[in-house]
Amino acid sequence: MDNPHFNSPPITRNLVGRRLPRTEDAKLLTGRGRYLNDINVEGQLHACLVRSPAAHARIIDIDTAAASELPGVHLVWTATDVEPHCAGIEAQYSADGCEAMTMPLLAKHVVRYVGEPVVLVLADSRAVAEDACDLVNLELEALEAVLDPLSSIKGGPVANGERPDNVGIRGRETFGNIDEAFKDAEHVVSALFHSGRVAAAPMETRGCLAHYDWADDRLRLWASTQMPHFLKLTLSLNLGFAESRCEIISPDTGGGFGQKAHVFPEDLLMPLASRHLKRPVKWVEDRRENLLSGSHAHEQFVTIQYAANSDGKITGVRTHALVDGGAYHMPPQTMAVESWCTAAVTPTGVYDIPAAEYVYEGAVTNKCPMGAYRGVGYMAGTLARESLMDDLARRLNVSPFEVRRQNVVKEFPWTNPQGIEYEEGSWEATINTLEEMVDYPAFLERQAAARKEGRYLGLGISVFVESSGESSGMLKGHGIQEIYHDTATVKMDSTGSVTVSVGVNSQGQGHETTLAQMAADVLGIPFDWISVDPGTSTKNAYGSGTIGSRVAVIAGGCVNRAASAIKEKIVAVAAHMLESSEEDIVLEDGVASVIGAPDSKVDISEVAMAAYWDESQWPAGFEPGLEFTKSWDTSRPMFSNGGHAMIVELDPVTGFVTVEKVFSVEDCGVMINPTIVEGQIRGGVVQGIGLGLFEELVYDKSGNLSTTSFLDYQTPTMDVSPTFEIRHLETPSKFSASGVRGMGESGLIAAPAAVLNAVNDALSPFGTALHELPASPERVLRATQGIDDSGTPEDWADLWHRAGVAPVDPGSMELA
Repeated sequence: MDNPHFNSPPITRNLVGRRLPRTEDAKLLTGRGRYLNDINVEGQLHACLVRSPAAHARIIDIDTAAASELPGVHLVWTATDVEPHCAGIEAQYSADGCEAMTMPLLAKHVVRYVGEPVVLVLADSRAVAEDACDLVNLELEALEAVLDPLSSIKGGPVANGERPDNVGIRGRETFGNIDEAFKDAEHVVSALFHSGRVAAAPMETRGCLAHYDWADDRLRLWASTQMPHFLKLTLSLNLGFAESRCEIISPDTGGGFGQKAHVFPEDLLMPLASRHLKRPVKWVEDRRENLLSGSHAHEQFVTIQYAANSDGKITGVRTHALVDGGAYHMPPQTMAVESWCTAAVTPTGVYDIPAAEYVYEGAVTNKCPMGAYRGVGYMAGTLARESLMDDLARRLNVSPFEVRRQNVVKEFPWTNPQGIEYEEGSWEATINTLEEMVDYPAFLERQAAARKEGRYLGLGISVFVESSGESSGMLKGHGIQEIYHDTATVKMDSTGSVTVSVGVNSQGQGHETTLAQMAADVLGIPFDWISVDPGTSTKNAYGSGTIGSRVAVIAGGCVNRAASAIKEKIVAVAAHMLESSEEDIVLEDGVASVIGAPDSKVDISEVAMAAYWDESQWPAGFEPGLEFTKSWDTSRPMFSNGGHAMIVELDPVTGFVTVEKVFSVEDCGVMINPTIVEGQIRGGVVQGIGLGLFEELVYDKSGNLSTTSFLDYQTPTMDVSPTFEIRHLETPSKFSASGVRGMGESGLIAAPAAVLNAVNDALSPFGTALHELPASPERVLRATQGIDDSGTPEDWADLWHRAGVAPVDPGSMELA
């Protein structure tokens, strides 16, 4: 903690905590936003890609002659043209057992999923490029498509020759005496949960515009990305663009949700083609392309067991997380982004469980690669833990609140079985607050009355803890050696106005507002003196990406350190001007004043002018100028917590489920702007309702994606957004300057579990429970007919024994 890289001066709260209107909304709400497709460069060409129509096939021949001869076509490339410049993007994560894989820019010899790019066409217009793509003749020889991850992970037909065992990642850890916990257990509840395959589906699809200036040997790349600096690094390492001569520009971005936290083949193909042709090249995908090849998310098979004593106290937990990883690792996070995170990051959740054992695996299949999407890993892990907790409550015939209270960590600091220390949290208070908000006794009365009328209400709750502010400290705490690096530059001009530049760009989260609130409080100046550049260009500060609920924590810490350095110089000059000691100077509301002498004051704008231009006001040894760039990282893992409760109504005739109301409790420490926090909660929960009830990417038996438009793939809209009641708990963090902890992913982490628990509560009169998402009308109707689609003990035992784990005898495993 003595390392200044981890220390950040405290912030006096003035604007922090206030519901200030978002400054960025005016342009966005009036149609004045400038998105990637609004940007054009003179002489630009348009790109389109021929994508594989087969899930797995050998490429016999690619005939591009007719496409090349079409008027308006300037380039037709195959892997043969691209491979001399780049063999592909290698991805590997430092989680134990993660195997390196390389994703080619264009498929060569073999195609491995429907939608994989095979041929690049550049033409005068997108329409001409699409016509040319239709003229390309692919001759393919079908290979067996490997589509079932449960079979793939055992070996057999190979999905990708680079991983002949079909294993992208595999690891196992045991903490505490897990065998004794299960041997002595009074109750063992088990279930196999399957979270469906989904798409992040941002409003704005992927795209980029590359402009290589051959005269200056410089590249400018406009990209709809969450990780502009990582993209810049990838271009340098893979294509040889010098970082100093490469600029990534992130214009207004219409959502990312994790999908744009990757580097895709198209991101490298466009700069490569622009350098080759010495012309600007633009590519913007359509919705079909996005659903086919824009990375998929969240599909996992999570087998979980609780060992509990007669009082319902859980003494051990076993988790096996298997992700359907698709044909390649998606760089940079790889398949670890789901299965490792599900099993290894918070294996016990908020519960005081002394023993834990987990296995994580990634199966290589002939599907679109698995990538990041809001709540990665945490969602599937929380779904399994929280839904099995409700199964245990039904076994013990106690309320879902009571069984959680029996097991939740009540005192801090607390160390989990892995040895990770949690210094702070309001885990028990979250459960109690949710119970109070719901008014559980009143709900039970209303539920019983509704059942007499043939109406089926259900209540589901889900509580969670998430790592808060993705950082080097967090990863090291979990045994991962990846490093994050972030900076912020703060400059006060000679008139007192301030520019804040950060390295993390915005996709609608409100960075321009929240970071300005923090900087204004550090410097003691009005909010409207601050202008924030939220990472729109890699020419400014450096950032490791807008991912993992990290902007308020990490970028905020960087801004605080840089602004505090300016504050020290302002105080020094003000003290000299007012003939006071620096310790007695207070900066507030744009004025520097002396404590106890209200008439002894000077406007901060005058101090700034003096700091630049009036040498007579400089204290001894003063260096003119008011600009600093600082970095910051957390010294250790940080965590946020919260929970959701949902009331649903199930129609036994149609199988449709309607969410009546959502109750949310959030503890993200000090809230910079409560309105923005609540917006993040609402958005994440509504996304969770979509995952819980109707979103699903469906492949047929040949590996063709059936859901390639919003007619088939249903996303949640305002017509399914329920009434919300939100309460805030505030446990300030000891490890960040303002006490803030991250919360951007919290809504989606826990909402799907609350949905499933509510559905299962409504289904309880029918004697069945669902363990698969989405809880679609078809699945709900089968459950009301007494059909149990959950796995069998033999299914679970196969997963356990194949992974080298020996749980209780499958014949004695009790169905939850």
